[in-house]
Amino acid sequence: MFIIISGISSSGKNTVISNLIKRNKNLKVLEKSSVTTRVPRKSDGVFNTYVFKSEEEFAKLIEEKALVEHEVMYGNHYGILKEPLDRVIIDKKNDYIRDIDVKGNLSVRRYLDGKCEVISIFIDAPDEVLKERLKQRGDSEEQIEMRLARGNFERGYKKHYDLVIENIDLDKTIETIERFIEKKRIFLR
Repeated sequence: MFIIISGISSSGKNTVISNLIKRNKNLKVLEKSSVTTRVPRKSDGVFNTYVFKSEEEFAKLIEEKALVEHEVMYGNHYGILKEPLDRVIIDKKNDYIRDIDVKGNLSVRRYLDGKCEVISIFIDAPDEVLKERLKQRGDSEEQIEMRLARGNFERGYKKHYDLVIENIDLDKTIETIERFIEKKRIFLR
């Protein structure tokens, strides 16, 4: 099973993923599954999900059709690699989870359709909560406004998710997601 987590910047996606992994021994982050031209951040080492490429290397991946999808966000190129997703299809012992944006959700679901079970979860929070979290993270007012504007765009994709949840209370969010996954697993048996 592949679990897609999407949500607005600062909705708590990575915190949710970390907690789900700690509580579920057969749940793994799909490592090195995304490629980007942006500069690495300190936090990138936490899940090891990105492969960093130059503009030229990224263009070559597009040319070689090695990506499920790609787009430009905040001035950088981002894409999802096919090869790691192919590993998910083969591995029947583990479930995988990954933070993927709203457009990537649609592309990955299409790519995996009929090959592996996919659950997609959209995490949201009220704008005032998001704004406070972004401030605490150290984002500038300009960055906050840009991310909140993107958030309104992303909310337009909620209908493409199996579960939409507002992350105000982390423990409740985790419990709701785990119950949803278990119900889905029982339904699939």
